[in-house]
Amino acid sequence: MKEEMASLTMKKEFASLIKEAVHDVFLTFLDTEVIPGPMIAKKEDDTYRPPETEVTVIINFSGGINGGVHLASPLHLSLKLASLFSGEEYDTLLGEAGDGFGELGNMIAGGLQTRLERFGEINLTPPTIISGTDYHMQYKTNFDSIKQYFKCPEGPFYIEFFFWAG
Repeated sequence: MKEEMASLTMKKEFASLIKEAVHDVFLTFLDTEVIPGPMIAKKEDDTYRPPETEVTVIINFSGGINGGVHLASPLHLSLKLASLFSGEEYDTLLGEAGDGFGELGNMIAGGLQTRLERFGEINLTPPTIISGTDYHMQYKTNFDSIKQYFKCPEGPFYIEFFFWAG
């Protein structure tokens, strides 16, 4: 299964599943269209590095697939999306705004989880939000990953699916 998941064909399929999950969440909960951009796959021999962005929502996977999902965006976009989601205006990501943005990431990860059922039961962690630019995250260096970029009227963002099949 490890070789299958690492193949470019499978990574393209994962990107397609991410596009579906993002489209469904944005249309249903934000009444906003998203335009998919490029998909970037980590090269096989590269060490995995987590996103470098202003705001990252992290939802980890365990079970049939180990790894998770990052929703990564600039701060202004995370505030705008949290506002669209709740109907409230926010100027800080603390409190309700962070909860709302985290829930968007959670719904996208849940949509991907459902679409990956064939790999077995996948458990999700509650969302964690990291904001600011002065932090370091460390994950297993052997994770594989794809980043699927998007833009919406409010700005650009990407979803990263990082995984290890064992």
